[in-house]
Amino acid sequence: MALVLPGRSSVVRSVSDVVHWSASAVIFAVTLPSRLDALLVSVERLVARIGQIAENADRVVVGVASVTVRAETLVEAVEQTSDIAQQLLELYEPLAVQLAPLAARFANDISEAEVSAAIKLIDQLPELTERVTAVLPILATLDSVSPEIHELLSVVKDLRQAIVGVPGFGFFRRRGEAKDVPAQ
Repeated sequence: MALVLPGRSSVVRSVSDVVHWSASAVIFAVTLPSRLDALLVSVERLVARIGQIAENADRVVVGVASVTVRAETLVEAVEQTSDIAQQLLELYEPLAVQLAPLAARFANDISEAEVSAAIKLIDQLPELTERVTAVLPILATLDSVSPEIHELLSVVKDLRQAIVGVPGFGFFRRRGEAKDVPAQ
C-alpha cells in the first residue's frame, strides 16, 4: 500500500483551516466570559421578574381567597333571603291571587287627582287627629245642650209675641225701618 502525501496546496489549506478554527476558538474563548456575564445578568433579571410574578401571583391568590370568602358569605345571605322570600310567597300567594282583580280595578279606576287628594289627606292626618281629639270632649256634651237650646228658642218666641202685643210697638218698628232706608 502506498502512502499518498498531500500536495502543498492541500497542506496549506488544511493549515489555514486549522488557523482559522484556532482563531475562532480563541475569539470564542476570549469573549466567553463577557457573554457568560451577560447571560448571568439576563438570568438574574429573569429570576427577579419571576420572583415579582410569583409575589403578584401570591397577592392574587390572597385576593381570590378573600373574594371567595365574601362570595360564600354572600351566597349564604342570598340563600337565607331566598328562603324567607319563599316562605312569604307561600304565605301571601292565596291572598295575592284573591286580591289581584280588586287591585287591577283600583289601579284602572283611580285618577291622578284622587292620588294627589289622598296624599294631601295623609299629610294633614296629624293635624286632623289633634283637632278631632280636642273636639271630642265638646261633642260629648252636646247631647245635654240640645234640649236647652230648644227651650231657649221657645222663650225667645214667647218674648217676641209679648213685645209685638205692647201698644206703640208698631210705631217704634216703623221708625227703625225709616232710619235703615238711606236718604234719597
